[in-house]
Amino acid sequence: MGQIVSRVVTLFLTIGLCLSLLFAQKKHATLVCKDIEIAIKSDPEQSFITPKDIVDLLQSTHHISLRKTPLKNINAYAIQHQLKSHPLIKNVLVYKTWSGTLKICLETKYFIARIISLMAPNVAQIYLDEQGGLIALKDLPLLRLLVVTGDHIATENKKLCDQGLLALLHYIYQDAFWRRQITSLQVETNGKIMLGAQIGGHRVVFGKAEHIDEKFKKLWLFYSQVMPYKGWRAYGRVNLEFEHQLICE
Repeated sequence: MGQIVSRVVTLFLTIGLCLSLLFAQKKHATLVCKDIEIAIKSDPEQSFITPKDIVDLLQSTHHISLRKTPLKNINAYAIQHQLKSHPLIKNVLVYKTWSGTLKICLETKYFIARIISLMAPNVAQIYLDEQGGLIALKDLPLLRLLVVTGDHIATENKKLCDQGLLALLHYIYQDAFWRRQITSLQVETNGKIMLGAQIGGHRVVFGKAEHIDEKFKKLWLFYSQVMPYKGWRAYGRVNLEFEHQLICE
């Protein structure tokens, strides 16, 4: 008897679920896009994309307005794929709601350095994003970022190959003091790195992009313990290259 009741209940639940799905399908077929909500997560200092830019981009590829269009005719996956191909967009999610809203949530890339090739000075500015991607866009404003020079920087498929160099650039960008003080980075032919300083007029011999934290601790020791007594222009060269040594010349 109990098994019969259980089967009857299961049957009614199955029928109820099927009817609910059928009702939902019919309701979805009648829904139209009432609004487009766009949420953008970006670095406060590098807000290059606005909601209007996204709407304009979508309308450039759609012959009719997305608003007042039946939701069933809007391909959220295609829109997501289109936005993902944008060079400044890192992540994007597009979905439709039962209230008739097309929601677009995206996260933009941010740049940690600007690369200048001395061999091709007329080439557009090349920006390095936080994932090591290289982006050359002529319509971007000139950003106040660390300038990287050198004709032997290894790149492949528009990506920076040197993970040590990328880690060093991240270290500088993420520290408020070093981001202001270190203005240039030169990669020499032997792979060694020279840093240029905003204040003091000295050059910093960093060596290879390794033991990064240890080397910056030595540089901070130079700024906090040596410069206050010797003056900011007492030395023209600071060498961090050798382990447990700080050489001022």
